[in-house]
Amino acid sequence: MKLKLRLALVSLLMVFTTCYAQVIPIKVAIFSPLYIDSAFNGNTYQLGNANLPKQILPGLEFYNGAIAAIDSLQKQGVQAVVSVYDTKSQRQPIDSILNSNDIQDVNFIITSSNDRDDLKKLANFALLHQIPLISATYPNNAGIINNSFFIILNSTIQTHCREIYKYLQRNHAFDKIILFTRKGRPAEIIQSIFTQMSHITYSIPLKYLTVQLPDTFSVKQITPYMDSTRQNILICGSLNDGFALQLIKAASDAKNYPSLVVGMPTWDAMPGLDQPMFNNASIVYTTPFYCNRTTALYNSIADKYKQQLNSYPSDMMLKGYETVFHFIKVWQQYGADAINHLSDNHFTLFNTFKIQPVRDQKNLGIINYQENQKLYFLKKIGGVIKSVN
Repeated sequence: MKLKLRLALVSLLMVFTTCYAQVIPIKVAIFSPLYIDSAFNGNTYQLGNANLPKQILPGLEFYNGAIAAIDSLQKQGVQAVVSVYDTKSQRQPIDSILNSNDIQDVNFIITSSNDRDDLKKLANFALLHQIPLISATYPNNAGIINNSFFIILNSTIQTHCREIYKYLQRNHAFDKIILFTRKGRPAEIIQSIFTQMSHITYSIPLKYLTVQLPDTFSVKQITPYMDSTRQNILICGSLNDGFALQLIKAASDAKNYPSLVVGMPTWDAMPGLDQPMFNNASIVYTTPFYCNRTTALYNSIADKYKQQLNSYPSDMMLKGYETVFHFIKVWQQYGADAINHLSDNHFTLFNTFKIQPVRDQKNLGIINYQENQKLYFLKKIGGVIKSVN
């Protein structure tokens, strides 16, 4: 970690509320896991010159993106008061923050917390005060239901599997399709979603074979189910990284069987996928966040980030930037009615949002939460990743 990025962490101790306002500003609270207590002893920075602990980086990068977005909004004349809170603070835990006067009149909340208990507390507060809670990173509803003010940007596994099924219907219905799974609850959930889709689809259901593999396997255990005369679509029905990498390698080793490996949303940041041994494999996976790093917008953000922090923006930095920029602009445009316009694409930066209510299946009048259901399909061939939709 470069010195300037460490200095960004130091600045958090001194500037926790940034105000760019004069008259009736938009008031936003941002909750992110920053681990400030572990970085400071009183006012003294205590982590030295070594790299920052990995647990600090995601929250810090999200914060950096949020602050960069606020700076851009200020230049546009947007009036906002933005307060940043550390969800891992021992001196000021979430309960005390939510009970303080400072946060009682916020217009909406943005969080990058991946802690279920924290999300439930924030969601209860949002429901009580009838304000949107934007969850930017957590990939499911954290057990939160009957709360239309809880908005999930990082789409759930149900949405990913549903869209993968539709993608295969559109593009690979006549190929040999095999769903490879393993023992365990996550794999069972994925398998059940595909089964459900076959029952409820309005189109012709996919014809696919389901095969359960052991935790350790090789090319010899998948080729008996493949067809050398046509394209093979190998669906990875597991969220386990080790299982996924084995399947990609086995597909790559099956030289006489043309194949495409279809993966889960966890592949977007899966460790090891960039190894040279996987360069010859053709893979497709889904993600709700895709940043085209060749655009003028990205280059502008990257240049400023490089100047300020001597580093290139990470995915978390870009998520922080996009989330804060988009939803403050939506609120500026629609005010208290913003919750009905969350997907307004006039303010699109990198990604288009398609935020839809997810209803209780037993009572369709109840909205359990709202979810971003716009996904991007990314294809990787020869080590190069590009969007295919």
